[in-house]
Amino acid sequence: MHITNIDFKDFNPNMLFCVKGIRQTKECSHKHNHMEIAYIMSGKAIFNINNCSYEVEEGDIILINPEHEHYGMPVSVEKPSLEFFVGFSNFKFNNMEENTLFLNEYPIIKTTASSRKKFIDLIEDIMKENSSNQTGKDFMLKSYLTQFILLSIREKKQENTTFSETKKSTISKEIQNYFHEHFAEKISLEQIAKNLYLSPFYISKVFKEEIGETPINYLIKIRLENAKDLLLNQQNLSIKEISSIVGYEDAYHFSKSFKKYYGLSPAEYKKLHIS
Repeated sequence: MHITNIDFKDFNPNMLFCVKGIRQTKECSHKHNHMEIAYIMSGKAIFNINNCSYEVEEGDIILINPEHEHYGMPVSVEKPSLEFFVGFSNFKFNNMEENTLFLNEYPIIKTTASSRKKFIDLIEDIMKENSSNQTGKDFMLKSYLTQFILLSIREKKQENTTFSETKKSTISKEIQNYFHEHFAEKISLEQIAKNLYLSPFYISKVFKEEIGETPINYLIKIRLENAKDLLLNQQNLSIKEISSIVGYEDAYHFSKSFKKYYGLSPAEYKKLHIS
């Protein structure tokens, strides 16, 4: 999802709070009705957002949209992370819900090395201004916050542009290879996207453009083709055992998928081809 224009009437963010601190313990899971952005100034941490965990490191931006359940925790007590948080509201971009940023996309933005000093300088300016009692403090904070949000959006745009210039076929091939090697395991599109530093929505779109079907359908096909081979060549295995071997947790769901794909249940397919 791209931001093509910004209207001052819609984009007039109000800063609710800002805080900088060292993460040494796991916080309680919580949610709120405003937008929150976190920036990892140094170290590493783990953020869980809507039951998806993300390991983040220095330079990463974390987008936490309203009503998204989340918590953070240190990767290592010996090496805690230094983090900055800012909460804000009263903004809207075209094609997005009010007070949200890139909803349902990958919530981590990997910043470029050249932009990190800009973020650090902005954070220091925000913290310094917030603790001051200077004339026009609120206006200065709004100005710094606006810069921080727009810089984050530019990093998101740069992230997607960089990928679009990469050979899409190479990335799609990597995903295909991963499916063939790990089809028996529990596979998450979110985890694959995390490894590629991209959003699940984006890699799914690119994969379908290159391969002609969605990643999920491609994975199902691999699992069922392997199941078919096991049915014919490993006759001592039960349907339940085969479903587990090819990555299905539920034998009924496996049988239903198999019949949808081949027109026969696993038992019917086995009986037809072996007899």
